[in-house]
Amino acid sequence: MRKKASHASEEADVNITPLLDIVFILLIFFIVTATFLREKGIDVRTPEDTPPDEPTILPPALLLAVQEDGFVRVNNVRVIDPASVKPVVQEFVAREPQGVVLVSAAPDSESGVAVQVMDQAQDGGAGAVSLALQKEQE
Repeated sequence: MRKKASHASEEADVNITPLLDIVFILLIFFIVTATFLREKGIDVRTPEDTPPDEPTILPPALLLAVQEDGFVRVNNVRVIDPASVKPVVQEFVAREPQGVVLVSAAPDSESGVAVQVMDQAQDGGAGAVSLALQKEQE
């Protein structure tokens, strides 16, 4: 029987010091040669950056309030029939060409009356007609 040669005293040793040196040199090289670009994204304007707005001038408005009884109150001054809204709007548009018409309907008023008032306002030549619901009084 032969004796197996034991090479216990001869272990393979790997020296990684030169490998680490090369890695650190490459790391320094890439950091030094890298160019960092500052790309512009979305331009965010915070409230501090925004210049103060000029005061807006509201266009003149004609308020047509549809009441619960079916009549229309014009600028909280006079009460008219819904069928006679057109001449009132025509007079307002003649005085104020850039004016708007606001139709405000009471919560208990009939929707058909509000629609009729809006149609009359459109026929009267109003450029913009808006509809709103009046708040219920407590």
